[in-house]
Amino acid sequence: MDIFKRISEHRTEMERLSWTGTFAEYIDKLRQNPGLAKTAHARVYDMIASQGVEEENGHRKYKFFEQEIFGLDRAIEKLVEEYFHSAARRLDVRKRILLLMGPVSGGKSTIVTMLKKGLEQFSKEEGGAVYAIKGCPMHEEALHLIPQELRPEIEQELGVKIEGTLCPHCQMRLKVEFDNRIEDVPVERVVISEENRIGIGTFSPSDPKSQDIADLTGSIDFSTITEYGSESDPRAYRFDGELNKANRGIMEFQEMLKCDEKFLWNLLSLTQEGNFKAGRFALISADE
Repeated sequence: MDIFKRISEHRTEMERLSWTGTFAEYIDKLRQNPGLAKTAHARVYDMIASQGVEEENGHRKYKFFEQEIFGLDRAIEKLVEEYFHSAARRLDVRKRILLLMGPVSGGKSTIVTMLKKGLEQFSKEEGGAVYAIKGCPMHEEALHLIPQELRPEIEQELGVKIEGTLCPHCQMRLKVEFDNRIEDVPVERVVISEENRIGIGTFSPSDPKSQDIADLTGSIDFSTITEYGSESDPRAYRFDGELNKANRGIMEFQEMLKCDEKFLWNLLSLTQEGNFKAGRFALISADE
């Protein structure tokens, strides 16, 4: 194998995945393929289904898991059909937290790892492409730019469902940088990556006395207060919590039942309402 040839091919592939345009150009893409605006649940389900499904004795076997998981076909079928498939169709099951419980070495961590790695790869394919507002710390869906009162008719026009509100950071940019001209806001294609903290977050509980809720929701950067003059200025806030970075993808919450309940309230709000409270702002939407 020519090592440097493969490196060159990989670089070319990553360059191919790169796309930057305006919101107006993104709308043109949506007209051709409304599936680009799919939810995180739908993206996970499509990723699993894209590897193939076999029917056997009235049960479904998903090839996505067959290389790593053995003897759990019924549990996997229930996981995919009753949770991911139903959530992808926007049924109420999407408002629930997926809790994997079982004995040590039961495959829980393996399943989560496979889903994260699978999403990383799927986001490089056309069927799993993710487009986000360029410069948004939460890599949020660009359709959030559309005002609430205009959404019903635009949803009908494009054949998509628009949920969620623009994050405080992008709200300010829209006013200050673009004079509320949403058609000029830049949009880019992003690749989900755990290493780069794009679309995948992992939260590990530690000592309840020392762990800060900011690990989940981000925090105020007090060093910028003198520059911006207020703690409620979005530019003074660090959107670097695991919930912020997991937006559009998967959030892994390890040892959830051992965690202090103050951390769980944010998860409850996020799953039930699709948003969570952070800092001095109104509620922040998240799609995960």
